[in-house]
Amino acid sequence: MILPTVNAEVPLESMQSSLSPLLYYKRVGGSFFGGSLAAAWLVNRWLSRRALNGGNAPSNYHWDKEIILITGGAGGISEEIVKYFQTRDTTVVVLDVLPLSYTPGKKTHYYKCDITSYDNLQVVATRIQEEVGEPTVAIANACICRGKPILEASKEAVEFCVFSFPSDKLTFGINNLAVLWTAKVFMLSMIKNNHGHFLVVASQTAYSSTPGLTDYSATKSAAVAIYEDLHSEVQYIHKARSVRVSCVSPGVVDTNIFVGIKLGLGISALTPQYVGTQIADIILAGRARNVFIPASAGFSVILCTMPDWFRAAMKPVSMGIFENLTPYDPMNSQRRRE
Repeated sequence: MILPTVNAEVPLESMQSSLSPLLYYKRVGGSFFGGSLAAAWLVNRWLSRRALNGGNAPSNYHWDKEIILITGGAGGISEEIVKYFQTRDTTVVVLDVLPLSYTPGKKTHYYKCDITSYDNLQVVATRIQEEVGEPTVAIANACICRGKPILEASKEAVEFCVFSFPSDKLTFGINNLAVLWTAKVFMLSMIKNNHGHFLVVASQTAYSSTPGLTDYSATKSAAVAIYEDLHSEVQYIHKARSVRVSCVSPGVVDTNIFVGIKLGLGISALTPQYVGTQIADIILAGRARNVFIPASAGFSVILCTMPDWFRAAMKPVSMGIFENLTPYDPMNSQRRRE
């Protein structure tokens, strides 16, 4: 094709007439490209949801008969989830070492429990089964963030072991062991009945670690691995295709564990209400999901695939964000109240 040349003596109308074929092809090409991207996104979403749910339709739940168990439910995100399901007349069981910071509904049951101790969790689980029933949904939300550089953190702050109750709630104990024990204790009945949903709350930092949060990021990466393997075991070993396993990776949430954080750049922390509602909606939908909150936090996955020089250049951007983070120790908070 011979492109038209611009001549100062050519009338404007003539130039527009000559260029109109090019403008047309540009519009058509842009529309085709945009449409192709949209189609690819829709197909990708459909394939992912089908794979995560074993090709099954959404599970049917009767929310006035289901029992939802939430770890770390004394406040924060879990509090909002509890309040959400209280409006649906759903039975909710809360596990925490701290007392509830809100008034529970008539169908909300609180059990003081050290979820880092498998033995303690088994004892409490027996009580729950006898007094309430077998949970059909479990949300592993309990977590802790010390906010210390790894070389400055104490041995106790990051130790990987089972703790006797009462004890300091340490990073790997709550963020990983508690998830494993919760799954081990409560998922067997879900698998037996081929009905239930287990949701792991991870973090955006699982995919993009931040200086000063080494142990926290490591535990959240492990939480994602726990989710992925639980999903595979339920689907392919136990063949309980109607048992859903989900993972939610939120950005920074405005709760006690992130007091003192400086996001900057006009960015604000997510509210517990927003994140809690998003999690509740996933449970209500009856489908397994693996999502970021907000969706833009998924950029962290792309960042993992970038070359080392790019990732190294991005690290200084996050420096100072957690510099003034106040380490949250729930056990000390409990002792002060007592």
